[in-house]
Amino acid sequence: MVALENGELGPLLSAGTLRGLEDECVTDVKVQTRAALLRVLQEDEEQWGASEDQPSSLAQDVCELLEEHTERAPRISQEFGERMAHCCLAGLAEFLQSFQQRVERFHENPGVRELPPDTYISRTIALVNCGPPLRALAERLARVGPPESEPAREAAASALDRVTRLCHRVLADLLFQELQPHFNKLMRRKWLSSTEALDGIVGTLGAQALALRRMQDEPYQTLVAELHRRALVEYVRPLLRGRLRCRSARTRSRVAGRLREDAAQLQRLFRRLESQASWLDAVVPHLAEVLQLEDTPSIQVEVGVLVRDYPDIRRKHVAALLDIRGLRNASARHEILAVARDLELSDPGALATSRDRAFFADIPVPRPPFCLGLPILLGRLPVSRLTRPGLTCLPLPRRAAPPRPRAQL
Repeated sequence: MVALENGELGPLLSAGTLRGLEDECVTDVKVQTRAALLRVLQEDEEQWGASEDQPSSLAQDVCELLEEHTERAPRISQEFGERMAHCCLAGLAEFLQSFQQRVERFHENPGVRELPPDTYISRTIALVNCGPPLRALAERLARVGPPESEPAREAAASALDRVTRLCHRVLADLLFQELQPHFNKLMRRKWLSSTEALDGIVGTLGAQALALRRMQDEPYQTLVAELHRRALVEYVRPLLRGRLRCRSARTRSRVAGRLREDAAQLQRLFRRLESQASWLDAVVPHLAEVLQLEDTPSIQVEVGVLVRDYPDIRRKHVAALLDIRGLRNASARHEILAVARDLELSDPGALATSRDRAFFADIPVPRPPFCLGLPILLGRLPVSRLTRPGLTCLPLPRRAAPPRPRAQL
């Protein structure tokens, strides 16, 4: 008994026998956990389409099923603990891929649209909330497991990323469907003298944020940053599409002032929502400055700052902004657009902006006019016509249709 208490006795089983028992245990755990995880998923999925909103314990149940084995195995040996962690991580990755497929089917099912909106939103948030604890579990198992556990960890993370992106897109689309009537009122004559449109946008976003707060911190931060970006994209889009045309310095000043007021209100809203996408706050004030500044060098400097901060902007966006401010002088336009062109060419790598920093790439603008730059065309027009500001650009000529081949007789 003294020797037993002091740990002086060796193992009672041979190494081969012990290895065989460990193999049998790992195989049994793999089979049992796979069946148990699928059963838990099936039971939870049956509640997704229910009209009543019921709390989900899916992530908690999965963690408890796997941790039961991964906590006990290291007591046998460190090597056995690593093998068990690898086994459970592979089972978790397989489970999450099935989870991802079922979430996709759930959102593709037309019947879910018949659910009450609050229930549908709540269920989608519950699916997103499964991500952080299951991701943390996968990371822990990968740290304990052997190096060959990395592919399973990547597969688990990929499945969770796809679920989160899908649910975020669903929530954002639902919200912006409700916001679209307010965005349709922007950049019109009434917008200059009424805050109705922006008040509707801010009020709707603030009200919906109460439901989104039930989301875990990490996915909530990602979603609110995307809502921040998309809200400003939808705000700038009607401006660059030319709903407004400034015909005087006074009008430009009014439009620029209103843009700054709206930008400040949106900034306060998203600070209240704890958005981390502060890089978006400067875009509308930059556009306001380009509209209000009078001398060409100052506009060039502001365009340079705009291109530096938002490298996915293109000359067509700057040209649309110059059209809004009524700048028709060909020489001044050429000098300002040259700044955007030079900055685009000087740092081509900056144009490969990641998706979370893209802004102007999501804002199409009307096809630019065809500016007269070829000597052969200039030579056909009298100087008196070229000096008229309204004729500096002409519509793009239509391409002639290719001749049809003649039929062979």
